[in-house]
Amino acid sequence: MGQARLPIERIEYFIQYESFVVLTVVLLLGWFFYKLFLRRITEKRHASLRHRFVRTGSYLAVTGVLALFHWGILQGTWVDYFTVQIANYAGLFSFLIMVTVVIRLAQIYVYLYLFLANMSKGVPRLIANLFTLIFSTFIIGWVAADVFGFNLATVLATSAIFTIVLGLALQDTLGNLFSGVALQIERPFQLGDWVEIHNSDEKWVGQILEITWRATSLIGFSDELIVIPNKTIAQSQLMIFSERSKPARFAQQFRFRFDVDLMKAKSAVLEGVKAVSEILTDPEPRVLMLEVTESFVSMKVFYSVADYGRRYRVGDEVISQVMSAIKRKNLALATNTLTISREEEDLD
Repeated sequence: MGQARLPIERIEYFIQYESFVVLTVVLLLGWFFYKLFLRRITEKRHASLRHRFVRTGSYLAVTGVLALFHWGILQGTWVDYFTVQIANYAGLFSFLIMVTVVIRLAQIYVYLYLFLANMSKGVPRLIANLFTLIFSTFIIGWVAADVFGFNLATVLATSAIFTIVLGLALQDTLGNLFSGVALQIERPFQLGDWVEIHNSDEKWVGQILEITWRATSLIGFSDELIVIPNKTIAQSQLMIFSERSKPARFAQQFRFRFDVDLMKAKSAVLEGVKAVSEILTDPEPRVLMLEVTESFVSMKVFYSVADYGRRYRVGDEVISQVMSAIKRKNLALATNTLTISREEEDLD
């Protein structure tokens, strides 16, 4: 009989008044921290945090009501076996929901830290999900061993073969998971960065949208969603265009006729480029001559843009402005010419 009562007695140790006071204080402290230090986060983050606080508060209220119900029945004047069983189940559900509240509170504090450290940048969901998985595993293992008396060592030993088989079956999935974790530890890029990913003959270009346990999602130039497995990214060559590093630098080539005034042509190209408002002045645009032949002179202008995602729109405006400047200065671009020579053979 004592062994049957033992789990309930352990559960009753946790569903005391003090436990609910501590959890309520922790929840309120998180709410005050959010209100004081995270006012400048995006509306999407505000909605996410508010939802988590409300949901966690609801769970806390439910577990408190169940605990009151448990203690109210046991302290009643008329108690039989049936009512004791109901009280015990109410206490059990109160404890299990309390464990859920603890996990959700830990997750809230992780998000508060991540949002505070990355106020203007995105936060990869993989970090929060991985923490939740590890913390939940620890809590559930502790509850199973310390509260319900399961021998975890025996369970783990008997499931070793199953674990090996499962690991072999999930090689690709685990490879993507560990690759995602490695990317988050190394952090070569962050949410919002533009990247070019080269893998053999494949190439993907886009802005980092999300990093999950399986894949990384990009938004391409045409607003298409590109989902690439983390393992593929870890094995690929990356070109990262981030606002934190040097601005993205691009180039556009123009060919003029051989007899053009070189200084006048350079001036026209530079004038057109500087007319584009999105081109940065530091580093300033530069025009260089690349090639001189008997029919044309090739020049290339180099310029920098803060937003890699606007490279094509800026490039279009560069060409338009340079062409306008060329026409104003009465310059002529080189044209493709085809020379055909005909040899006449004298016939006797």
